[in-house]
This record gives sequence, structure tokens and C-alpha cells, in this order.
Amino acid sequence: MAEGLPLFSTAALAVLDRMPFDPAARGSYDLMSGGLWWPDEFPGPGTADGKLVRLAGAYRCLLAYRRALTLGEERDGFRPVWEQVVRHAPNWPGLRPERRGNRAAQRLRAALRRADTCLADFESRLGAGEPGAAQDTAG
Repeated sequence: MAEGLPLFSTAALAVLDRMPFDPAARGSYDLMSGGLWWPDEFPGPGTADGKLVRLAGAYRCLLAYRRALTLGEERDGFRPVWEQVVRHAPNWPGLRPERRGNRAAQRLRAALRRADTCLADFESRLGAGEPGAAQDTAG
């Protein structure tokens, strides 16, 4: 196990394992992990199960590792979280091969391009001192 890496509790793994697959679910981009997620992968954030799964942030590490798998990148630091889910929550919908296949890779690359464009625009606005952009008051 990587030191300091958040892992899921036994109870959170049980929640993930019983999440029902929804073939109609559409993936969305998660800025914090840099990966895609589908609504059938995690319980709602306001629910007790949702709070349990989101505790400690292991779910973002899980999404970040799947992103690496999808894009053929190396992110071994997050592998223990992925392996924990593979071993203890094998029915989690996020393990389905199509969630990291070619179509997912295309959608992820498109989302990353949009995120890069948005960030560049924001940084440009900061540099130009446009109204409504946050001002750097340090220094």
C-alpha cells in the first residue's frame, strides 16, 4: 500500500459492490481526478452511502487510476485503490471494460481538451485583469 494513499473502508467497498449497472448512464468529466465517472458508479452525495464512499477521497484516486488505464498512462501511485476495488467490489459498474475502452478514451481526451481550453481562458483573463476575474493580491 502506498503511504498516505486513502483507501476505501470495508463498508464503502460493500456499497460500491452493490451499485447497480445502468446501461443508459452517461459519463461526465471530473475535474479533480481528471477522469470520467458515470452516475451508476457512486451513490448520491447527500446519502449516507454517498458520504461513506466519498470519505477520505479514495474515489477520486480510483477515477484517476482508471483515467490512466484508459489513456495508457502510468499512475502506479493510485494502483492500490484500483486493486482494492477489483478484489473487494468486483461488481462495481466502473470496472466494466467499456468504461475504459476506446469510446471512453475519445470522450476523455475531448473533455481534457475542453478543460485545458477553459483553464487557458481563465488564466488569460486573470493576466488581463478583466472584470469578474479573481485578482492576485499577493506579492
